[in-house]
Amino acid sequence: MVVPFQSRYNGHSMSPRSEVVVDLSAVDHNLSVIRAALDPSVRLGLVLKSDAYGLGAARLARRVAGRADFLVVYGIEEAEVVGVADPSTPVIALMPVREIDRGGIAHSMWLKSQLHLSAHDLDQVESLSKCAADFGALLPLHLEIDTGLGRGGCLPTEATNIAARIRSDKNLRLAGVFTHFANAGGSEIATDQQRKMFEAWCKGAALPADCIVHSASTFAAIRDPRFHHNMIRVGLAWTGLAFEGTRDGRFMEFAKNLRPVFSWRSSFVQVRTVPAGTAVGYGSRWKCEKTSRIGLVPVGYGDGYPLLPMNPVTRRPLGVERRMVRVEVVEHGQTIWMNAPVVGAISMDQIAVDLSELPDALGTNWNHAAVELISSDCSAPNHAARVASMTGHHAYELLCRIPARVPRKFVEPVVVQLPSLDSSHASANAISQAS
Repeated sequence: MVVPFQSRYNGHSMSPRSEVVVDLSAVDHNLSVIRAALDPSVRLGLVLKSDAYGLGAARLARRVAGRADFLVVYGIEEAEVVGVADPSTPVIALMPVREIDRGGIAHSMWLKSQLHLSAHDLDQVESLSKCAADFGALLPLHLEIDTGLGRGGCLPTEATNIAARIRSDKNLRLAGVFTHFANAGGSEIATDQQRKMFEAWCKGAALPADCIVHSASTFAAIRDPRFHHNMIRVGLAWTGLAFEGTRDGRFMEFAKNLRPVFSWRSSFVQVRTVPAGTAVGYGSRWKCEKTSRIGLVPVGYGDGYPLLPMNPVTRRPLGVERRMVRVEVVEHGQTIWMNAPVVGAISMDQIAVDLSELPDALGTNWNHAAVELISSDCSAPNHAARVASMTGHHAYELLCRIPARVPRKFVEPVVVQLPSLDSSHASANAISQAS
């Protein structure tokens, strides 16, 4: 059960205009699904980059504590956030870090062997070697090998010398080697070519027995176990946004069982009836064909609500698909979800929704209706993957574009003991609660 959005706007309320609801029970579910699909020897790295894609890295790191082998982030600041939240799990930072300040959180994580860094080039390794010697503490490094992404790391021809340099240094440890696939979501052939290149290098490198070999992000991980190696690094999977599988249709069945973990909700600030022919929004791009009920939601592109791709000449949206929201109305204790189209141009602070096709009998309930901008329901027309595809964005972009001022509400199951007919026993029911 998802906790409904409670905010109401009457001109005096300090309630938020919208909120992102994160279902922690769905996070739990996805971790279980992913673990069950892995060979027991394969480690699980959970990617919590960019504040866990805007969902709240600290809160999620605490939630998954003890259930991931590594937490994976980009920079040192992110590593410190998740490292403090979950001090028991090692953290890999993917950015080419060249030094760590003494006395800070990252320094403390280093001394506890909680911090792992990525090695990208020989110059960086030399800098880290000096830092490690100064600290007097061993530093685990994961060497990134560029097999085709062309974004970071080193070429296989360079990697052999860098790996040897790391192994020769008493203050450094070659804890892992990894690569990134360039098109794991769309091409089995290209991904397999990168895998073979990576494995060929690993075979000739005489890696330490405890060196972790990892290559698969979510799309490679759901393709086939041959991409799993010693560990997978997944973000899209734990967020539940990989349920549609890869674009070329090659994926393992477990992906279908993933559940999106978040929804984005708001409410109406005004609902009014306007006559036929009324234009709605800047540019008068949409007009009512009949007398219509229009609802105003106080969320716009300034809040991260995505715009449709525009024709640079006409400055009109490309395509004809209509964005939808879902409206929640409660009548006689029953929740009814109804689809309604977004109409007119998206403004900085608001969108308009055409409610004309919703039953008139619900007219008295508008002040109690939640508006779901992005749904966690995979079958909804406004689930994140659908909205992302329609607006030309990646699903991660949708999340990361929602500013921090929009509250994140965490919902998790709570077990309540209820007495049974037999007083010597009790039954447990799960309900949901905001945390």
